[in-house]
Amino acid sequence: MRRPQFRCFAVLLVVMLGVAACSDDPKDNPVGPVGSGTGTDPAITNNTDDFQFQLNNTTNFSTNGGYTWRNTGTSARVTQSSSISSGSGTLVIRDSGGRIVYSKNLNEGGTVTTETGPTGEWRIEVAPAGVTGSINFRVQKN
Repeated sequence: MRRPQFRCFAVLLVVMLGVAACSDDPKDNPVGPVGSGTGTDPAITNNTDDFQFQLNNTTNFSTNGGYTWRNTGTSARVTQSSSISSGSGTLVIRDSGGRIVYSKNLNEGGTVTTETGPTGEWRIEVAPAGVTGSINFRVQKN
């Protein structure tokens, strides 16, 4: 009787691991973005009130990934410091109601405060297209 129970458990475990590995939710994969092209040393930290994204040494990198980010405030401070030699892209931030509170080119630098919005689950959307260089930005509760 133990052998059939073990087989059932093994099959269930394999199915569960497969489902987890195939998740489309980028928050489930905070290690790095999925896309085409190359990049090294991805560093993505997604903590309440503090989100950081760094992807160095990209070559022709493209993706349209997004992250759910918890903001307990009503605005955020965005610091962009990318170094892009070719390609383009955007950084868009939406408040918990889905309204765009920030939208800039990835190649822009500096620190800007978003428009205000309700607290909760905000959305950070990064969309590089054929980027060569590094993508760096930070979003913090203001």
